[in-house]
Amino acid sequence: MKERKIAILVDTSTGWGRRTIRGVFDCAAERGPWDIWIEPKGRDEPIRVPNGSFDGFIARIASEELAQQLKDSKVPTVNISSLELGACPFPRVNVDTPVAVQLAEAHFRERAFRNFAYVGPIAHNYVYRHEQAFEQRLAESGTVCHSFQPEDGADVTFPWPASDPRLIPWLKALPKPVGIYTWGYQIGRDLISACRSANIPIPHDVAILGGDFDDLLCDACHPALSGVVTPARKIGYEAAIILDDMMNGKPPPDETVFIAPEEIAERLSTDTLAIDDPQILKALTYLRNHACEDIHVDDILKQVPMARRALERRFMQHIGRNPAQEIRRIRIDRARQLLAKTSLSMQEIAEACGYASYTYLGNVFKRETGISPGRYRNQAKRNNLDKPPYSP
Repeated sequence: MKERKIAILVDTSTGWGRRTIRGVFDCAAERGPWDIWIEPKGRDEPIRVPNGSFDGFIARIASEELAQQLKDSKVPTVNISSLELGACPFPRVNVDTPVAVQLAEAHFRERAFRNFAYVGPIAHNYVYRHEQAFEQRLAESGTVCHSFQPEDGADVTFPWPASDPRLIPWLKALPKPVGIYTWGYQIGRDLISACRSANIPIPHDVAILGGDFDDLLCDACHPALSGVVTPARKIGYEAAIILDDMMNGKPPPDETVFIAPEEIAERLSTDTLAIDDPQILKALTYLRNHACEDIHVDDILKQVPMARRALERRFMQHIGRNPAQEIRRIRIDRARQLLAKTSLSMQEIAEACGYASYTYLGNVFKRETGISPGRYRNQAKRNNLDKPPYSP
């Protein structure tokens, strides 16, 4: 088989870039041999088409200049950039933004947040689409999204928003407690620094969720930053599949291929419950610690003595679920984590999640997620390195 020479034109300094490259390697192992060219690059360093003869390119096309260079090369190319350029005729693979914002909203709602905000340089079209998707998702339930954005003409590369004097007054004026969703993890890190400077408690008053997750940099702030785990490895793999087909004479897809993120890496920046009802807060804290044991609603009532109907009514008021539904949600989330991150048997996972048998877990899991535990585990394994370490 003829060896192909492939250039990967993405940054190598971020977790997203490195995971994307790993995805290309996964495909090369299956469809190679490929001689892969990579140049170490920072995220904001210009990327250009390298000299030499290549059979294909996988590129984060973020400038008209790079797009033109790739067009001039007449070499099969797949684009993995979020930026939509007018003159960029290449097939594209990217994150499914509506799914990402659904995950973000659910993450905050599960923690009983009712106030929401977004921070990002929405003058960029890809950030604007991200912000609009989050805002529209909240609007479906009649919820307002407070947005902080650069002033017209502001430099939004670095260190915005940390250098914007409007940021701390804006943070102080937000209704509390508030969940803030950001474009990328660096803005989330900046918000954490700003809140610490202003003595705003994180996550009690302000919980912060990054629109991406870097397993090094998100842990390198205090408190550590939660983030949506973008499916970068899957994006790289799918882009490489498309490129391989193109190099073999097959037509590329007509529309962008969107890959859905699957989970959020929770860190301390969102580890809270935004509830001012002390009894319900006590009940939810108890559930977080004991839901995967053999407990029932009566066990909650022993912790917070009240009428069962009152408990259910106040649960629905604060989190939109009754106690039994919350127990089930926590157990299924635990099952997801164990299926994706461990080699425990199905029966061991069932018992770890509070179910007596795998059959019972399987029935509940499929009803809640739409797929069986076995299928979920197989899907998770194919993308396991996109996910941060988890300790059961």
